[in-house]
Amino acid sequence: MVSTHEFSHNLHLQRCLGILVTLLTLPQSQVWAESSVVLPEPTQIYELATPQQLTIPPQQLGEVLPPSESETVKNEQDLLAPPPINTVVTREFPGMWQMRVPIDEVDSLYATYELKAVNGQSDGFSSSDRTNQNMRTHVEPLPIVEVSRDEATNTAVVEGGVRLQFDLSTATVAGEYGGVLTVTVNRRDK
Repeated sequence: MVSTHEFSHNLHLQRCLGILVTLLTLPQSQVWAESSVVLPEPTQIYELATPQQLTIPPQQLGEVLPPSESETVKNEQDLLAPPPINTVVTREFPGMWQMRVPIDEVDSLYATYELKAVNGQSDGFSSSDRTNQNMRTHVEPLPIVEVSRDEATNTAVVEGGVRLQFDLSTATVAGEYGGVLTVTVNRRDK
C-alpha cells in the first residue's frame, strides 16, 4: 500500500519534471526574428528595409536553468522544492531594420515598435498550435545608429533594433509562437 505522503511526493516530483520537460521543449519553439539578418541597403530616402520574416534561434538550456550547483538539502521540504528557473529570457536584435535619411536628420530619429500576436493580442506572441495561448513579451527599442554615410547624396544609412524580453512564465504550452512586430521610424521636431 502506498502512503498518502509517498503519493504526494511522487505527484510533486512528476509535476516538477513536467514543468522542466515543458521548459526544455519550449527552447525548441521558434518565434519570428533572427539576430544575423542581412538587409538590402535602402537606396531611396526614407526607404525602410526590413526582413519579411525572422526566426529567433532556439533558447539554450543555460538561459532557462541557472548554472548547476551542488546543494545540500536539510529537510524533505528542500528536497521537494521545485528547481529555480529563469522566467525571463532576453534577446537583442540590433540591425533589425535600416533606413536612408538626410544626414542632418540622423540625430532626430526615433523608432517605435508594436508587437501583436498572431491571434491579435498585444504585447506578446501566440502559440501556433493553440492560438488562444500567449507568451507576454516586452519590446524595448535599441538605439538608432548610423552605419554609413554618402557625402555625394548628403544621406546616411541608419539602423535600429529591439531587445525582446520573453516572459516564459506566461507560456502555458510548448511549441512555436508567432506574432508581428511593426516598426515606425519618426523624426523629432527641431
